[in-house]
Amino acid sequence: MKMRIKKAFLGGALSVLATVAVGCSTNHSSKNSSSSSSMTTEQVKSHYTMALKYLDKGAPQQAYTELGKVVSQNTGNKKVKSLYNNLGDLLSAKRAVTENKLAKAAKKLQQLAKVKEPAKLVKQIAAVQKEYQAVKLAKLYYNETVAYYNAGKYSEAGGSYQTLMALSSKYQAVASYQEKVKSYQQKIATAQNQSVASQAKATSKTTTISGYTNARSSKIVSSTYASKTGSSISSATNSQVSSVVAEVSDAQILTKFREVTGIPQEAGDQYYVTKLDDDTYQIEIRHTSPDNVNVSNLKGMYKYNYTTEKVQKADEITGEYTNIN
Repeated sequence: MKMRIKKAFLGGALSVLATVAVGCSTNHSSKNSSSSSSMTTEQVKSHYTMALKYLDKGAPQQAYTELGKVVSQNTGNKKVKSLYNNLGDLLSAKRAVTENKLAKAAKKLQQLAKVKEPAKLVKQIAAVQKEYQAVKLAKLYYNETVAYYNAGKYSEAGGSYQTLMALSSKYQAVASYQEKVKSYQQKIATAQNQSVASQAKATSKTTTISGYTNARSSKIVSSTYASKTGSSISSATNSQVSSVVAEVSDAQILTKFREVTGIPQEAGDQYYVTKLDDDTYQIEIRHTSPDNVNVSNLKGMYKYNYTTEKVQKADEITGEYTNIN
């Protein structure tokens, strides 16, 4: 009987020892596996540095992939994870802009606006923001070209068409709008030529003064001249028109205006500026039609707040102003 008890006790003890041994072996194996899969601080730093180099080369996708090697093993520090997440938002915003999904892009860019470092990431965010603004303008000017043409506002249609075609075609969505709008070029030119011919035929007098086509068509110049002289700009001499044009110019305001809107300055553009209040300026952009020098195309009437840097553009059909940046 005692012999049986001893054997049973010995068997139980051996079983416990075996379990402990297996447990120790398993824990040791687990530790070795964890040790082999985790990264050292130096390795993490190396991946982060490489990601920054990719960003410097303008390759955010490669930077994102590089940091993914760290994050996938759950070893990255706060700085690594923050850059990884921000890069994910950046790539999502860029893809949305390329696909012309502006609402989605705007949401992502709004989140990224809070990012202040690293500088290389901020630079890439600014690049996507610039592309977003260009696509936003392209969509606006395309819709205006079609709407103004259909409404019989041919100088406005011509102005929107010219501005759209002056935008950078390196952006896929912009190039797409430019291709779509090309069919309106000849339509607008034909309509403008017919309008000019019709006006000339209806006018019995031939005393019209030539020169300063844009200035004489300008709402700002006409209003300024009328307030100073009480007369219509149509009867003004070229010298008088030139004098008024000099008064409604502000190089500093125009430089800032172009910076915040991304509206390109095209050779031949004429800008007229008037101050509405302490912070707000009205800016009119005109350009003679490439198809008829007697036609002044209106490229837009804008309101620019110098303090907030917000810009609004007038809808020449409704007269309402809407934000464009």
